[in-house]
Amino acid sequence: MKSIKIILLIFSVIYFIPGKSISQEKDILSYFKNFSFSTYVDAYYSYDDDKSAYNTPRIFCSLSPYRDQIGINVAQATLKYNSDIIRGTFTMQFGDIPEVNWGPVTNSKYIQEAYVGFSPVKNLWFDGGYFLTHIGAESFPKYNFFSSFSLPANYEPFLQSGFRVSYDFSKQFTASLHLLNGFNVFEDNNKNKSGGVQLAYTPSEKLKFIYNNILGNEQPAGFEGKTRVLNNFIINYYPTNKIDLTAAADYGIQEKSKLTDSTSSANYYGVNLAGRYKFTPKYSVSLRGDFFQDLDAVVSSVMYNGTGIKANALTVGFEYKPVERAYVRLEYRYVQTDAAQKIFYDNANNRNEATFSMGFEY
Repeated sequence: MKSIKIILLIFSVIYFIPGKSISQEKDILSYFKNFSFSTYVDAYYSYDDDKSAYNTPRIFCSLSPYRDQIGINVAQATLKYNSDIIRGTFTMQFGDIPEVNWGPVTNSKYIQEAYVGFSPVKNLWFDGGYFLTHIGAESFPKYNFFSSFSLPANYEPFLQSGFRVSYDFSKQFTASLHLLNGFNVFEDNNKNKSGGVQLAYTPSEKLKFIYNNILGNEQPAGFEGKTRVLNNFIINYYPTNKIDLTAAADYGIQEKSKLTDSTSSANYYGVNLAGRYKFTPKYSVSLRGDFFQDLDAVVSSVMYNGTGIKANALTVGFEYKPVERAYVRLEYRYVQTDAAQKIFYDNANNRNEATFSMGFEY
């Protein structure tokens, strides 16, 4: 608090220097107009019938991850700078989403994003630093229809670090190239780098196609290298002002990864279909169905039956928006694993969940 007061005092002295010209004051104001500051908080309570999960993150829950306790998904503050040739973003975060998704893979779990970029020519940007991933149709709850992830999204990378080159070829088509430390890491976990691509095509205001990928050796240092490729396809469709539709599909393959044959490549894949109907600008209902299979445990864990995860889920949710940048949500999700994967409480292969959440961005 003392340091903040000192900084404010310095700015006050500089700003109110006697004899300071009006043009100098305008220069300072024009400089600060490029900055923006925002905050976001999401709180939740989630309950399910899987009593075996107590005080630990539940499987398939990267958002609203703890059972039967009131928690903060995320509390974050973002400072941005934007001009024609320079831009930057710095976001600090706290909560269960950073703890569960950042905590196990990085020492920088309180940093969500920290990058700087410059534009040598119009529509071309070079950015470097810490980013949210370019993979996937879902992110933090404020961007989603729901306050839970689809099954495939749980196994997509959430964060990345490196360099990004992006170019807007037109209003309809944009592309970016990524040179990254790896899959879902900030700090490099081996001596290899990963590469990625994003292609986005928007033929009309109602339709958008996105293709993402990431390729690289994702094994920790000291282990045999295995190249993994993850392809991610997304379609966003808005047929009317009241209906939003999203379809996403993942297909990943990793060499030398079959559980039954370590010389052969293994694959995993998932599908997510989601829709939202807005009765009014304040009230909406959403429905999502998704499926994920990773029998060779490329990105999931080996289950009791000796294979990786195979599961499907159905989610329905209701949302009330008291103001444009706030929401109150109530949702129900049913998750079912393969019949041989009885991983839930009381030797069950299914789980019922209910989640209540509230969020506000300012």
